[in-house]
Parts: sequence; C-alpha cells; structure tokens
Amino acid sequence: MTAGLVAALAVLVLLVLLCTGVPVAFALATAGILGLIVYRGADITASTMGSLPYQATAEATLVVIPMFILMGVLAAHARVAEDVFRISHRLLRRLPGGLGLASIAACAGFGAVSGSSVATTATVGRVAIVEMRKYGYNVAFAAGIVAAAGTLSVLIPPSIVLVIYGIITGESIGALLTAGIVPGILSALVFMSLVIIRVRLRPAIGGFNQAPTAVDDQPSLAGNRPQGKGYAGLVKITVLFAIVIGGIYAGFFTATEAASLGALAALFMLLADVFRYGPRQLMINLRNSFAEAASVTSFIFAILVGASLFTYFLVSAGITNAFANWALELPVPPTVLIVVLLAIMVPLGMFLDPISIMLIVLPLAYPVVIGLGFDGIWFAILTVKMIEIGLITPPVGLNVYVLAGTPGVRLEDAFRGIAWFLPAELFTTSLLFLIPDLVTWLPSQIG
Repeated sequence: MTAGLVAALAVLVLLVLLCTGVPVAFALATAGILGLIVYRGADITASTMGSLPYQATAEATLVVIPMFILMGVLAAHARVAEDVFRISHRLLRRLPGGLGLASIAACAGFGAVSGSSVATTATVGRVAIVEMRKYGYNVAFAAGIVAAAGTLSVLIPPSIVLVIYGIITGESIGALLTAGIVPGILSALVFMSLVIIRVRLRPAIGGFNQAPTAVDDQPSLAGNRPQGKGYAGLVKITVLFAIVIGGIYAGFFTATEAASLGALAALFMLLADVFRYGPRQLMINLRNSFAEAASVTSFIFAILVGASLFTYFLVSAGITNAFANWALELPVPPTVLIVVLLAIMVPLGMFLDPISIMLIVLPLAYPVVIGLGFDGIWFAILTVKMIEIGLITPPVGLNVYVLAGTPGVRLEDAFRGIAWFLPAELFTTSLLFLIPDLVTWLPSQIG
C-alpha cells in the first residue's frame, strides 16, 4: 500500500473518530498509530509508542504552558476580570455603547493574563452579559460583543496558542508573544468602532437612556458600588503584563522564566485576597485554581502526545515533504497559496479547538510558508486570526456555545449577534495580510 493511500486512510479514520465524539487527543493518537502499523509494521509502532510520548513532552520549553495557564487561572480567581470590567465602564460609560466597549476592554485586559479564549469568554461573559441586560442591551448584541472580544485572548500575549506555534515551528516564543500586541490592540479597536457605529445607528440595542433593571437578583458592577472602583484589577494586569511581556521585550527573562514569574506574581495577588474575602474563601480559590490549571494542562499535553504520534506518521511516510513540494510547484501566485492555507483553518475552527488545529495543520503548512519566502511570525498571527474567526463561526463556534450557557442567552441569540463581528474580523485580518509591518515591526525590536 502506498504512503499516500495509507495517509488518506489515516485522515479518514481521524475524521470519523472526531465526528463520533472521540476526544481530539485520542482521535489523533489512534489515527497515527493505525497509520504507523500499516506503513511501518507493529514492531516499529510499538517502539515508537514507547518513546515518542515522552520525547514530545519532556522539553523544558513546554514549562511555559502550565505556567501561563496557572497565571491566568489565579488571576481569574483573584476577580481581575470583574475589576477590569468595572474600571473600563467608568472610563468608557459616556461613549455610545459604553458597557459594550467596557466588555471588549475587559476581554482584552483579561486576555493579557489568561491566554485562553474560552476562559476569557466564560469569565467576562458571566459579568458583562448580566450587566448589559440590566441596562437594556439587546441580548443578541451583548452576546455577540463578548463572543467576538473573547477571541482576543488567543492573540494578545500571553497566548497559549502562540506558544504552541513556537514549539511546533521553532520560532522565537518571545517574538511571537510580542507580535500579538499590535494586532490585538487593532482588533479591539475595530470591535469598539463597530459597537459605537451600531449604537449610533440603533440606540435601542445599546440600552440608550434606560435605567438599570434587576436581572437574576445580582448586584450591579457598573455603577459606583462598595465593591470598589476596579483599580486593583488594573494594577494586577499591569504588573503581570510588565513581568511577562516587558521582561521578554527588555531581554531580562526568557519566555519560560517570564511565565514562571508571572504565575508566582499571580499567586501572591490571590493570597492578598485574604483581606478581601477571608481565609476560608482564599483556600477554596487556591484549591480550585490549581485543580483547574492541572485539568487544562493535562488536556493540552494529551493533545500534544496524540498529535506527536499523528505527525510522526505523516513525517515517516513522507507526507509533509511531499505536500510542501507539491504546493511549492503549483502554478499560482504565492499570496494565493497563503490565502488557501489560511482559509483551511476556518472550517477546522468550527469543530476543533485552536491547539488541535495548529498541531494538525502546521506540520504541513509551515514548510510551505517558509519555502515561499514569507515570514513565519507574520503567518503565525494570521493563523491565529483565522482560528479566531473559526471560534465564532457557525455551525459550532466554541465561544458562542460557551456564551449560550450564560443565563438569559439562547444559542440562536449568540449566533445572530456574532454575525456583525465576522466582517470586522475579516477586515482586520486583511489589514494584517496586506501590511505585514503591523505584525513584524515590534518583534524586530527585540534585542
């Protein structure tokens, strides 16, 4: 049986397993193992299974993943998202759609310590959706704002997705994280502009001139309440961002060191909450933080192991080199080929999580991108942008489903609201595609 036929069968097995609900990690591992058995034999496959999982995870650079995850989880339990939402509203409330703008700012701010789109959408959504409903916002509009803004977390550093990209491709993780700053700010500004325009045209969807009403008997965070003004959250984010990105940019720390110091700083921030909530609640938050971080880290490392087996099969069968050679010889302009490679990620993003997409696509696409002479860091940001679009695109759209679990938000409301933000994402992605300096200038300044 030829290598191409074996690869086709392995991909078919992968798709069938994914469609039947098998977890991505196990689907990748099963497809890779079956492909190796058919192509290389049972003995070699058994030897590979004994060594490859260890080799795939026993790298010092991978420490950055659990450290960034832990930093984000600790920050979430330290109520950073609520504080940032509160202060964002204080600063933006006089603008049209002020609460919507505050939600976007909160997602961007929390994304600067979280690195997970789903976590940001769920955390900010629990606060922002309730607040916008209280002030008369259209439910679909409110859900669309948070679902779209939640995607900023996979772009604004520290992004777990960009870290995975660096591990797969060998690009500098520090440069990748720095490269996400300008596109992240640009994306947030485009979202904010869209909110302002829509509220200007249709004031009713933004609760214009409506007094707050009771929703689910929850106190308001948007007004001047005893909970505080949110400055503590702003200070926390500033400190964490300065440690991680400032330290990397200035050359003080490697990405791994910055992630570890960021997690330590977030731990101290949570410990300081003993004065705010008491020792009993502090212990509950600590226990939940470490349990959640362990769960997410295990999930990611399981995917890494499964993807390593599948990728090893593709490499040993010569599929990656064959695909690169075939793509490079196509009689089409290089930019068209890049567009096609990026477009593939949108339908994948409708069904798979961002890390799985990168582990499946990059071993094939990255050699083509480099062979065509394009910048790997530029392609990384474009890849993340396409994954963002997949996260909010029907029929699945993980961020939309996360929001559908928020009280008062139906799935159809969330999908209807997100439709306005998809063109905004495509507009921003087009700018980054046409003006690569928006991505590459800042990382080029790293000494």
